[in-house]
Amino acid sequence: PLLEKLEEKECQEEKVINKLLLMQLLDDLGREERQIIYLRYFANKTQAEIGKKLGISQVQVSRMEKKILKQMREKVKCDKM
Repeated sequence: PLLEKLEEKECQEEKVINKLLLMQLLDDLGREERQIIYLRYFANKTQAEIGKKLGISQVQVSRMEKKILKQMREKVKCDKM
């Protein structure tokens, strides 16, 4: 049981760290970029639904989403170094 309690604590600490990292990454985004990520991953909207809401095409949403995620990944890699 001690090992289980230690693993549980480590898991909780990792969740907190991940949440803080995600909050920092989202804070670094522009308003429209943040809105796209929020709608896509937190509100579970499709790219077409996001495009309609923002007045842009689904293809534009797809390109922007890929670009935003790439930037976020690069920042995470830099932070780890």
